[in-house]
Amino acid sequence: MNATVSLPSRSGAFSLIELTVVLAVLAVVTSLATPSFSELIQSWRLRTEAVQMISAIWLARATALRLGQKTVLCPIQGTRCGGQYQEGFGIFSEEGILLRQYQSRPESSVSNRGGTRSATQALVWSAAGLGSRNMTFLFCAENTEVNWAVVLNRVGRPRLRRGWGVCPD
Repeated sequence: MNATVSLPSRSGAFSLIELTVVLAVLAVVTSLATPSFSELIQSWRLRTEAVQMISAIWLARATALRLGQKTVLCPIQGTRCGGQYQEGFGIFSEEGILLRQYQSRPESSVSNRGGTRSATQALVWSAAGLGSRNMTFLFCAENTEVNWAVVLNRVGRPRLRRGWGVCPD
């Protein structure tokens, strides 16, 4: 009689040691990725702030062209122009009527390209849609290397730039 001995077949499961090693590697990779992921989220928040400013610029210019009168984009303090853009801003008609108000995130700052002063100056569009000045709005946040800028020329056309300026300390 021939006796065949069969070895026990290995099932498709992982051993406890293999599972522990995989979990340890996964924990290390996750801990390395978390800081860059939070910086990515902060960068997108700043970009959203900058895109909101571009939207306000286009609306102010279009309103000036549509109404055939001056339109002002400025920081809001109360219900009038004043303060800093990082506290909120709005669009006003030539008569001083608030047409649209925008909120800013408290953790972001808005300054000039050099980061030497907060953005506080009003922008005025003529009835022909021409802006009163060239200007850069630099959006920064603490503990973030990335910044976003809205660069505006006198024709009134904004563009979005990443890493365009120096954030204030």
